[in-house]
Amino acid sequence: MKKNRLIRFPGLLKRFRKNLMFIKCCIVFIFVFSLNLSAHVFSQSKLVTLDLKEVSVEKFVDAVKQQTGMKIMYNSGVVREAGQVSVQVKDKELSEVLDMVLKKVNLEYELYNDIILIRAKGEVPAGPKVLKGVVKDKSGAVLPGVTVVIKGTTLGVSTDIDGKYSITIPEDGKETVLMFTFVGMKPQEVRYAGQETLNVILTEEVAEMEEVVVNGYFTRKKESFTGVSKTFSGDELKTISTGNILNTLSVLDPSFTKVVNNEMGSDPNTIPDFEIRGSSSLKAEYENNPNMPTFIMDGFEVTAQKVFDLDPNRVRYITILKDASATAIYGSRAANGVVVIETVLPKAGKLQLSYNGSANFEIADLSDYNLMNAEEKLEYEVRSGLYEKSSKPGWTDDKLDAYNRILKLVKEGNDVDWLSIPVRELGVGHKHTVMAEGGNESFRYAFDLFYSNKVGVMKGSKRDNYGGGIRLQYNLKNLKFSNYASFDHLKSVNSPYGSFSSYLYYNPYYNPYDENGNVKKVLYSYEYYDRGITSKTMYNELYNAVLPSKNQQTSNNFLNNFSIEYDIIQGLKLKANLSLSVDNGKTDVYKSYENTEFLDKEKKGSYAQSTSNDFSYDINVILSYFKSLKKHFINLGFVYNLQEKQYDNTSIYVVGFPNANMDHVSIGSGYQEGAKPGGSFDVTRLVGFVGNLGYTYDNRFLLDASVRSDGSSIYGSNNRWGTFWSVGVGYNIHNEKFMKDWGVINLLKIRGSIGTTGGQNFSPYQAMAMYSYNDSRINTISYSGYLGAIMKAFGNKNLKWQKVEKQNVGLDFEIFHSRLTGSFNVYRDLSKDVLIDVSIAPSLGFSSYKENLGEVENSGVELSLKGTVLRDVKRELNWDIFFNLAHNKNKVKKINKALTAFNADQDSKVENKPMIRYKEGLSQNTIWVNESLGIDPATGDEIFLDMNGNKVNKWDSKNYKPWGSSDPKIYGTVGTMFMYKGWELNAHLYYKYGGYIYNQTLVDKVENVNPNENGDRRILYDRWNEPGDVAKFKKVSDVSVTNPTSRFVEKENYIQLQALSVSYDFRSAKLKEWGIQRLKISAIGNDVFTSSTVRMERGTSYPFARTFSLAAQITF
Repeated sequence: MKKNRLIRFPGLLKRFRKNLMFIKCCIVFIFVFSLNLSAHVFSQSKLVTLDLKEVSVEKFVDAVKQQTGMKIMYNSGVVREAGQVSVQVKDKELSEVLDMVLKKVNLEYELYNDIILIRAKGEVPAGPKVLKGVVKDKSGAVLPGVTVVIKGTTLGVSTDIDGKYSITIPEDGKETVLMFTFVGMKPQEVRYAGQETLNVILTEEVAEMEEVVVNGYFTRKKESFTGVSKTFSGDELKTISTGNILNTLSVLDPSFTKVVNNEMGSDPNTIPDFEIRGSSSLKAEYENNPNMPTFIMDGFEVTAQKVFDLDPNRVRYITILKDASATAIYGSRAANGVVVIETVLPKAGKLQLSYNGSANFEIADLSDYNLMNAEEKLEYEVRSGLYEKSSKPGWTDDKLDAYNRILKLVKEGNDVDWLSIPVRELGVGHKHTVMAEGGNESFRYAFDLFYSNKVGVMKGSKRDNYGGGIRLQYNLKNLKFSNYASFDHLKSVNSPYGSFSSYLYYNPYYNPYDENGNVKKVLYSYEYYDRGITSKTMYNELYNAVLPSKNQQTSNNFLNNFSIEYDIIQGLKLKANLSLSVDNGKTDVYKSYENTEFLDKEKKGSYAQSTSNDFSYDINVILSYFKSLKKHFINLGFVYNLQEKQYDNTSIYVVGFPNANMDHVSIGSGYQEGAKPGGSFDVTRLVGFVGNLGYTYDNRFLLDASVRSDGSSIYGSNNRWGTFWSVGVGYNIHNEKFMKDWGVINLLKIRGSIGTTGGQNFSPYQAMAMYSYNDSRINTISYSGYLGAIMKAFGNKNLKWQKVEKQNVGLDFEIFHSRLTGSFNVYRDLSKDVLIDVSIAPSLGFSSYKENLGEVENSGVELSLKGTVLRDVKRELNWDIFFNLAHNKNKVKKINKALTAFNADQDSKVENKPMIRYKEGLSQNTIWVNESLGIDPATGDEIFLDMNGNKVNKWDSKNYKPWGSSDPKIYGTVGTMFMYKGWELNAHLYYKYGGYIYNQTLVDKVENVNPNENGDRRILYDRWNEPGDVAKFKKVSDVSVTNPTSRFVEKENYIQLQALSVSYDFRSAKLKEWGIQRLKISAIGNDVFTSSTVRMERGTSYPFARTFSLAAQITF
């Protein structure tokens, strides 16, 4: 591009004083003038050849421009009204031709360098004007390298390093329109209105993410997309929490459900499970959740742990893909939905520094615990008959002496709050992120460093992360390069205080310290009768906590994502991505030889150490094409995907440590008897081919179609490949002519989709028969008569993909100038060929193998509404409220003999809590119990109803009945966002209604309680004591095990204030004087309060917590 200035010379010499410099100045300006004059003469002497008859002046001008290469500027209105001209010349000077032709239509011209200005004859030229200004982005950062062009010409300039520009406007600038363009920003056109200064703010090209859908491979306009997706910006995430983004997503979208872990609570080192639209796989007790969605970050698959530890400040947008039309492009990995994360891209401009920091406070939520105090506990012991003289074996007069000793302790005021001992009063952590970015249209860069210290509510527990990344982007005409390299270090430390549940059983009248202030090793011992005399010693967990120990995990992850993109022709783009990931981890668990675990063992002390070395690569090659032909718009995409993952793990367990402080694995004297080092090496490979079509007619009728074929090494040799597909259609009713006249409806779209996706939720080599080295003869002379290898696992060559048939019908709408927006979806997901373990004869040497059996259906509805109550742009006032509702019904559609055998096996297990059973037509989350008629007021015993309707007084596994499901009828969120000037308030309330839960607390802490240990105080006040009592719980003296009974199935209605935040964005001009572009402070609370119709203990091994944060965002 040539940048030109119009220079005029009349009166030039008057500008200089008559002094010593006069002669020098004259020489310089005469030289310049002669150059300009020569250029002026040269331009006029250009020769042209024309043969035009009865053409418009505009066509004449175009012909001259084409032959001379000169720039011609004119008032289009004046030239259009000038009429037609004819000219026939050969090798004539340009000036002669212009004089001859323009004179006929009452026009004249003026020549400046190589610019011809045409105007009406007699019009007094106003002379060119200089327009100045600054170009910035919406955050206020200046943008260097922005192209500023006068529309319809090639006249233009670029902004300098400070974002400033200066451009000459032609003398008749009434029709002048300026175009501002910059890579990654939306082009902007501004009409010149005679002003001397024009400042412009450019917005990011995809800043309005509600207008597009990013699925990891392609970006589609949301209005023409037929799939179901929800997109949230990084700023939205940060208004909810400064913690992990997975919990935040479950607040923003209820269909992204967090599976409540009532055991591990708020443990910072436990990654929670999440599901999208219910459970698509069958899961047995104690298995890992096979229903986790797939996570894609910047186009590549990552682990849930990577997302869990991801710094929220690195997130630009995050999208949840749900139905077949949205997820089928991921084929075998999309059965449980897909979460797509797009990280922050560098912003162009001068070097910009930003800091995000927060102080985080955690307080243990122990409000659901209702344990007895010392006086109540002693009273319970008396009522239970613990001190009554008895003829049962084990009774001695020592028990009466024990009662007197305990009574003395109680009267002396000994009442220990054991729950407070392993818990911090306040867990204080902090997070820090520093980012630097800048660049221009051709090159951009970004650097980020972060540190996160998350301190849990259990003493000694924490999770530390630190790392950094470098992102570089090059734009060379049609070729773009991008590379992001990052390093992350993790150190997670578990509490040395052991399981929180241990402290629930300690009697409150016993002190953890002796009279000298030393921690007791043993609190007390007792004997009880259970098919014989049994003794038990209650060791003090606090004693083990103060001993030297280790329980930690460390890992280092290096990730490099490289991308190259080439615009072949307009609309046709080729992109190649390569991701390399290396992850090295180590787990250390050391227990001192003084630990109470080794009191009765010969070799004391232990050290368990495991290491992992994982490597993976992921390659995507994407060819995309779009074309617009009148009313037709076509998107085509093709993807080649290749993955390999390697897992190399080793483990060792040694015992025998002579000194508590000798805590290195090499100090151990040997392996535990019968043990040896362990390890595994796994490799999985996947190759996939994707075809995607998007078609729109007149922006009204929509069609999406995808097909993906995957081949994977983890499936049986007879079923390596699987093909998955989807078709979606939609209708933009709001683009019909009759709808536009109404002016009320901004968006009204109906859509539907159908297709299949796949799931792979088991470990490598499950389809293969595997063998291991027979080491039983390793110390003998020969293997004579013995096999050198033994079968380790029973294979299945026919093992294939689990498929999910997805169907969805939905409606999107925006009305009243988008003051009310909403989305409604009805879906049905049918999982076929579900993978389960099939039991086989023990004589084969294995208990089970993998097989494709069973069908599971999830069906439901989703409703999302958002309304603007107040919107006043002038007063900077906005108030929105929103409501989300979801309903999911899970149903087992088909079982076979293998699952029937599984049910029988579950029935044979007599447990104190319900077991998982599968029955066609019922949810896999159904609660199976014996039907109870309650407690007999006369005897205090429980009365049951058997399968034949007869009253019985004994529990029997043959009488299992379904008694409700833990699936709620409806669940969702209600919230509000209020903004006034710089203030912002956000609140999110989660609700759940209609589900059932088995209250295990009533079993473990009210009825199945050993009188020698502490329990829930409802033991005293709600259990049967004497004939005539109408009670919910059995008599106090009954210490028999309570098996699953309908007495403890309770309806759960639940609300929780999941997030509450207040923030202020400072807008003081004084800050800019100090070099601060932006300053925002926030106060955030998470899990502020919880209310439930069910009173049960939460966080039994690790307590739940309330979290509060103070955060600051500063941009320089």
